Amino acid sequence: MRLPVSNNEAARLEALRQYNILDTEPEETFDDLALLAAQICDTPIALINFIDANRQWFKAKVGLDIQEMPTDTGFCPLCLQQGDVLIIPDTLLDERFATADIVTSEPYVRFYVGIPLTVAKGEIIGTLCVVDQVPRQISPKQLAALQSISRIIVKQLEIRRNLTELATINREYKQAQEALSQSESTLHSFFESAPMMMGIVELVDNDILHISDNPTTAKFLGLTPEAMQNRLAREIGTDKRHLKDWIHHYRQAELTQSPVRFETNYDNPQGVNWLSATVSAIPNHHGNRQQFAYIVEDITERKQAENELRWQEALLRSMNSVSPLGFYVVDNRTDDILYFNDRFCEIWKIEHLKDGMEIRKFKNQDIIPDCSQLILDLPAFIASCQPLQDEKNLCVIEDEIRFNDGRIIRRFSTQIRGQNDKYFGRLYIFEDISARKYVEQKLREQAALLNITKDAIVVIDLNYKILLWNKSAEKLYGWKYEEVIDQNARELWVDEPVAQRNEIYQKVLMCGFWQGELNKITKYSTEIIVESCWTLVHDEHNKPKSILVVDTDITQKKQLEQQFLRAQRMDSIGTLAGGIAHDLNNVLSPILMSAYLLKTKYHDPQVQQIISIIENNANRGANLVKQVLSFAKGIPGERVVIQVKYLILEMQQMLEQTFPKSITIHTKIQPNLLPIYGDITQLDQVVMNLCLNARDAMVNGGTLTIAAENIWIDETSAKMHLDAQVGSYIVITVIDTGIGIPSKILNRIFEPFFTTKEFGKGTGLGLSTVIGIIKGHNGFITVSSSLNKGTEFQVYLPAIYTAEDQSLKEIEMLTGNGELLLPVDDEASN
Repeated sequence: MRLPVSNNEAARLEALRQYNILDTEPEETFDDLALLAAQICDTPIALINFIDANRQWFKAKVGLDIQEMPTDTGFCPLCLQQGDVLIIPDTLLDERFATADIVTSEPYVRFYVGIPLTVAKGEIIGTLCVVDQVPRQISPKQLAALQSISRIIVKQLEIRRNLTELATINREYKQAQEALSQSESTLHSFFESAPMMMGIVELVDNDILHISDNPTTAKFLGLTPEAMQNRLAREIGTDKRHLKDWIHHYRQAELTQSPVRFETNYDNPQGVNWLSATVSAIPNHHGNRQQFAYIVEDITERKQAENELRWQEALLRSMNSVSPLGFYVVDNRTDDILYFNDRFCEIWKIEHLKDGMEIRKFKNQDIIPDCSQLILDLPAFIASCQPLQDEKNLCVIEDEIRFNDGRIIRRFSTQIRGQNDKYFGRLYIFEDISARKYVEQKLREQAALLNITKDAIVVIDLNYKILLWNKSAEKLYGWKYEEVIDQNARELWVDEPVAQRNEIYQKVLMCGFWQGELNKITKYSTEIIVESCWTLVHDEHNKPKSILVVDTDITQKKQLEQQFLRAQRMDSIGTLAGGIAHDLNNVLSPILMSAYLLKTKYHDPQVQQIISIIENNANRGANLVKQVLSFAKGIPGERVVIQVKYLILEMQQMLEQTFPKSITIHTKIQPNLLPIYGDITQLDQVVMNLCLNARDAMVNGGTLTIAAENIWIDETSAKMHLDAQVGSYIVITVIDTGIGIPSKILNRIFEPFFTTKEFGKGTGLGLSTVIGIIKGHNGFITVSSSLNKGTEFQVYLPAIYTAEDQSLKEIEMLTGNGELLLPVDDEASN
């Protein structure tokens, strides 16, 4: 069962390589997804399969012991080749698979469903499949669930790749730390050759507040660092001239945001000292008071190397005391501990060894037993330390250590080289990333939940930039995540009323919440109605940060509400119209009878002409009454079995003879069209009225299409129309390319006497009669229209399964033999 590879096989394999998933260890997330697929479909076997060039490798599997199989075995390559869902209800009934090895031997596959794993650029890198050893079927819900799981698998792959990219960033960070360490080493050499003073200060009320000063500075001033800490320059003896000069340079550094270098002299009891100073503003990220750093070199007397070393150690300890990272330096030649900070002792819980480590009482091997008690997998940890001891290992190494108390510690390691680039020790940096790992896991879980929900979830910042766009938002509005992320929401919905949008925005900022209905336009210009809920999101400082928008599509619900309200309105209008028509009929009947009697009594031509005018207008009124009664309660007629295709063909022949030549008439009739049961005269009137309206809408010509087809209305479709029932229907469609109907009057076109035609050119009873006839036949009608594009009416009539009656019976007109008729009126006589 060897299958040919696709023309884009190289791109597919490259996409698979990028995820770095092949031959990886089992992962709980993928195992859970495979188990979920098996449980949903109730099958003994489920696989997450990635297809390489020559093999199929199973990342997760349920009910199968093997880890991989060749690409010429199984059904997954066929699913990959056709690029769509592959369903095989019974392999023995398909001659392509009946003799395959996996069908006739272990695992005896009889039922198979494969879902392609399609990545963002369209390549298929594998399948999610479920297998059973007995033939069976799969339900639409199960298939939809498998497709959702396949998308979650691809999302999980994306998360793994993003984590790899994050690791790359961490490596770059580690390289930066290495560069910083090198810089510190250079600074150390500089301090050994040139004594300097250094500290951090603030400007307070035209004075200088010393926050932190190194021992060199304190010694130069004849004080101690403790005596200088949090004290003003005036309090430690600085004269006004020096104070004003230094404040000027600090202000200049703050203004230019660059270091300011200058020279100054300083008087002391031993004489005058000249100082070379550099001051710079420290970047302020927390809104606190501006601080400054200074570096001063005593160019009068060089400081001793030991003083420089003490200054450097004090500076490093000061910096590392607030660092979240644990630093540890070991001399690999002597196993001496060259440096560590408090955070290192906290992470490894060896605070009780700190004093001995500071006085060099302990070596590296002395603290290992205490540290080893925290390691969850000690053999793996020991194995991971072996590459770190290799003198040739010049790269920065990063890994993670799991502690038995649940913590996850990230370790960085790099060589330390001294003079002549001689390797002598190793620097270790430890960072507790337990909280970050927990947050990342929660974010992954929340992201999965956001994509499972059916509601469209969108997060925008206070400038309308889109920060989050879930899968349901893609389905509802049509735009993909990549198209909208970091874009301005106003650019997506340019037709949205600005006043309404601003009102909602202000309401959310003021009250923190807004809920209501909105009309939206999708990417494909489709109008929808959503129930929208806006919630203001605050940051950790309780300041407004963003807005969470949850949209639910209620278009179908609103359409049903409109249909229900229209049906109620039509029923009310029908009742009213029926009563009026009944009264008009009572008025017109005596006029018609009197006109007939007057004709027989008066033979004067002029009188006869007047009587004819009266009679004609009374007949017109009677016809209007008849149409109103037809709308209100229907006019019963003879019902027969009708084949709709003959009705349409006869209608086409008549229309082609009577309509303007600028109108082209087309018919589309489905073969084997089912018959209906109804009054052929009334149905002929329905089609005729719709065609006449189409003709009037195409004043400059166009195309009139009359179509008929069989259709089955299921439970879902029946819920979309109030008058629909589950079953077979014939749908007659009348489509024109005319001027269209404005949306604001579309819901009124079936009301009696409502018309958009000029006075005298229409009664407004055509469509009301149509809907009355259709309801009398237990059917319903829908209409859709676009301005300057045309209108489409669809008439749904229940179909029957019987032989059709193709004969059209002639209606026999009865004539009298001179008898007298006595009409009886239901109104009381005066």
